[in-house]
Amino acid sequence: MINSCLLLALLGVPLLAVLASVLVRSDRTRYALVVPSALITFGLALTLIARVLSGGPIRALGDWLYLDDLNAMVLLVVMFVSTLAGAYSVAYFRSSEQGHVLRPGELRKYFSLFHLFTFTMVLATVSGNLALLWTAVTATTFASAPLVDFYGSREPLEAAWKFLVLAVAGELIALLGFLLLYASGIAALGSSYNFSIPVLGASAAQLSPELAGLGFMLVLVGFGTKAGLAPMHTWLPDAHSQAPAPVCAMLSGAELNCAMLAIVRVLSLASPSAGARAGDLHAALLGFGLLSMTVGVVFLISQRNFKRLLAYSSVEQMGLIAAGFGIGAPLAVVGALLQMFTHSLAKSLMFFNAGNLLLRFRTTTIAEVRGVVRLAPVTAVLLIAGALAIAGAPPFGLFVSEFSIVRSALGQPNWGAGALIAALLLVGFIALVAPFSRMTFGGGDAPSAQPRAELELGVLAPGFALLAAVLVLGFWIPGPLHALLIGASHVVAR
Repeated sequence: MINSCLLLALLGVPLLAVLASVLVRSDRTRYALVVPSALITFGLALTLIARVLSGGPIRALGDWLYLDDLNAMVLLVVMFVSTLAGAYSVAYFRSSEQGHVLRPGELRKYFSLFHLFTFTMVLATVSGNLALLWTAVTATTFASAPLVDFYGSREPLEAAWKFLVLAVAGELIALLGFLLLYASGIAALGSSYNFSIPVLGASAAQLSPELAGLGFMLVLVGFGTKAGLAPMHTWLPDAHSQAPAPVCAMLSGAELNCAMLAIVRVLSLASPSAGARAGDLHAALLGFGLLSMTVGVVFLISQRNFKRLLAYSSVEQMGLIAAGFGIGAPLAVVGALLQMFTHSLAKSLMFFNAGNLLLRFRTTTIAEVRGVVRLAPVTAVLLIAGALAIAGAPPFGLFVSEFSIVRSALGQPNWGAGALIAALLLVGFIALVAPFSRMTFGGGDAPSAQPRAELELGVLAPGFALLAAVLVLGFWIPGPLHALLIGASHVVAR
């Protein structure tokens, strides 16, 4: 009973924040609601995660809501990113240097959609019924697309429509995959059964291998579009280049992981019935992962816009996560789960940095940003440290997760995938660090830079929190997080 109330409260707080953001008249009140509602939701999430670690999976409302280690892992990622993105949003829009004159009602639109976006992602991470999971992941598209078009000019509108069209097309393909997965269980469970994760998990070995396998392939293609996997990734650079910086952090750090959760969940249900052919499902995921890494790295090399650079980094990183799950070995799966967490932290940090650069330089063109270390030394620390973190340099957390995946891949009989991953990570490292290094330490004038030396502490503080977290994870993984990683890996490799 207590767990059910906690789950309902976890979903209820963001919804109440949506209602409050719509109804209140004062923007000051909207600002004041963001951080408390996020912290309350985060606290509820941590309480539920602790209960999962101590007592096993939590169910509510007839398995419509379900929280096991895998769901809890992604819930932790979503809440970490959304809480700090909320705090950054308040500071970002309060800044007098934001470079955008807010029209009446814009903050009402932004914060109501922001809370709704958070709600849909939380719902995706606690969905116990696969029909609800598909609905929740799809709902994240409709909550986030208007945020991509927040500034209302031609380019954001085009990016939002491209995102909406491609994401919905992918979600319809994924829906067909879910229908085939349902059909795969009819012979064992009857023509009308509870399409829930616990029910299917208990009977996974009895599913029709052909229908379950085909269903997974369709879900991989469909939700792979939403997860930013190549070649279905083309919406992602446009959306990330046009959306406000905190929205970019939510898109890359949280929403992509919700889509990956759905893919991995279906993989865990389809693999037991496939028997010896389960390797084909993993090989397909590995193939998409390697392709995404390759495409991401190739486009990283040629980027001139630092927000698009970060977007293609997300394509590369989601490809690496998919490759880790595709390899399927225990170390690779743990590495992929840890990569989901560390990448979300580092990428959110870098999109906050992108917002800071926009406040300071009024441009996203790499060549027009120079001498950050002289003009804004504190911002420069966040920028260059974040670039090293997202590129996978030690001692940051991404080095640990990437090393785990590469080590596991090189230890497989077919070690070629591991060698390719290592080579792509090396090229990606150079392609990411070099532009941010030029922006930080390069000489020359930056005529668009504002005369003020540093931004307000409120704008910088969320970035320092993320930097501290990703640095700590390079040295030490707390016991509860380690237990969550191990438990989630067991769910994936059931």
